[in-house]
Amino acid sequence: MELRYAFPTPRTTNFGDYVIHFAIEEVLARHLPAPSAIFDPEQEEFPQVDLDCLLLPGITHLTAGAAPMLERVGELRYPTYCLSGCIWGSMPDAGLLLRTRVLHFRRAPEPDLRVVRLIKAPIGARDPHTFALLKRAGIEARYTGCATLFLPTDGVQDDGYVLFSLGRGRVRQQTRAAKALSRRHSVVGICHELGDVERYRAGGWDLPLVDWQGDVELYLSYFKRASVIVTGRLHGALPGLAYGKKVFYFGTRDTRTTILDDLGVPVHQWSELETAVERACSSFNRSLLDFYRRNWDELLKRILLDCARFDQTGRPAGLSPFGSLRLSSTMETSFVHP
Repeated sequence: MELRYAFPTPRTTNFGDYVIHFAIEEVLARHLPAPSAIFDPEQEEFPQVDLDCLLLPGITHLTAGAAPMLERVGELRYPTYCLSGCIWGSMPDAGLLLRTRVLHFRRAPEPDLRVVRLIKAPIGARDPHTFALLKRAGIEARYTGCATLFLPTDGVQDDGYVLFSLGRGRVRQQTRAAKALSRRHSVVGICHELGDVERYRAGGWDLPLVDWQGDVELYLSYFKRASVIVTGRLHGALPGLAYGKKVFYFGTRDTRTTILDDLGVPVHQWSELETAVERACSSFNRSLLDFYRRNWDELLKRILLDCARFDQTGRPAGLSPFGSLRLSSTMETSFVHP
């Protein structure tokens, strides 16, 4: 067997992508051998090798335009699967309930499913909004959640500080809130995008501030050792939940964050930031983790069985998370959780 993975590259601007890829590698390690090689998923061309399929990891790959390369997967001679994708958009209009009917204030736009239509079912959906949307469209899907909920918990401890995981925009407001929290707690900031250090220093941030050092495990160690995580990022909240931390999420409210609804984690207002430590969520719906694990296993087993059938028909065998896995017709397809 030869397995190749794709990893984020130096061109990645959102450090959450490194966390997602690391977590997915950990999940796949329960089912597949360690990778023997890697290549750049941001390259303009797909692997020029004969494979059985291509596996997409868990970012916003189902959103049309998010990864233009994926709009060309229909040109491939092998099928493409998605492990845990989402369709990113604003929250649907809930409308106003008038007796027995709902009055909507704006018409919901038709979802752009041109990328989804190029991917082979079943499709792994990261959030309930995406899962429901795919089901309504008649597309077979599995609600797999996010692999970051299964991050390994070795080294988790409580060093007594509040980790302020910086959200998008409102630099001065977040800086003021962090300074207010620092009057009662030890506060450490952590960046999520290139340029955050310069932006926040310019905005008056004078507290400890962690930047990306090229090591995902070092980066995650700050989440592991925090007492409370105050975060404006979905991939600040989900690692915090995986590590059993109290989490206060104040970030963007969009279709991706519907996973927090299922997990029972409140989406707070920015105005609540200065009381974030007291309001932080200390528990979540852990029963979902077993549900997600089963769906990951079912999805991967289905993909592997498909590839085994391809192999037995004489096609060149290959399974690829952006690469290739050479399969034998006698491969194991039974899965055991660690």
